[in-house]
Amino acid sequence: MSTEELNNPLDAHDFDSASSHEKQEALRQIIELHDPELTRQVLALGMNTQEEDLVRIEAWRALGMAGASPLLDTIREAAGQLVRNVEEDEDVQIYALQTLALLPVTEAEIALARYVIESDAYILLQSAAFAVIKANKQLSQAVQALESLESHSEFGASATRELQSISGREQQ
Repeated sequence: MSTEELNNPLDAHDFDSASSHEKQEALRQIIELHDPELTRQVLALGMNTQEEDLVRIEAWRALGMAGASPLLDTIREAAGQLVRNVEEDEDVQIYALQTLALLPVTEAEIALARYVIESDAYILLQSAAFAVIKANKQLSQAVQALESLESHSEFGASATRELQSISGREQQ
């Protein structure tokens, strides 16, 4: 593989004709996402329900590297849309939530995570949602979400532990 291909793996492929395996390999090579065009391509793969789930999962993994991207708002909105879609594959939803746990989030993503945890969603999906809240416990909205989850049957003990780990909080 050439240096150019390593620096911009998606440009090295024609994704319309690339195999699923080639797409996965190109996505695995991404270690940062700053270029808006590359980010758009990766997001399009992650949102395309016609793609194989493994390609979409790799796309969402790569999107977790887009914390400084000018498309951050678009990525967060797309992840929220995907997670709220009841027809969506749960594994892809999990990776979208895990991506949100890696990115700077807003109150909307904290609310989404809380909604997933309080729903009757698959436990792994709920766990990924909890990771979003846990990763952002420095935000007041995340603290409020953790406080509201202290009595939750599955996540109550973890919520309490996370609250106790916040610097300056008195243990109750």
